[in-house]
Amino acid sequence: MFNKYLVILLFGTSLGGCVTNQEMYYWGEYESIVRQSYVELGVMDTQTQIEQLNTDLQKTEAAGKKIAPGIYAHLGMLYAEQGKYTQSRVALLQEKILFPEAGVLIDGMLNRVDKKLTNDE
Repeated sequence: MFNKYLVILLFGTSLGGCVTNQEMYYWGEYESIVRQSYVELGVMDTQTQIEQLNTDLQKTEAAGKKIAPGIYAHLGMLYAEQGKYTQSRVALLQEKILFPEAGVLIDGMLNRVDKKLTNDE
């Protein structure tokens, strides 16, 4: 009997943790943008993605929430696609500051952006 209540309590706690995690970050249109970028190719161009992500960043700040992981990295990648390497670097550094656990990935992206910056000078 005790085990039954323990299982119910643990299950309820784990579900509560999932809900809290969803509310921890503001995702905005990011998931839709990623889907359209990689699954529905050609639906949303680079500039539209940048505009939407910047709108999401403004909404996040206005709501006093935390931005979801990956948004600044994706924005940095989009800026790099447009040849805006300085803006790309700023976005990637912001991702690294907010999510240091992504440091290895972001450092690799920064290295590629830095090479482009030095080649353009």
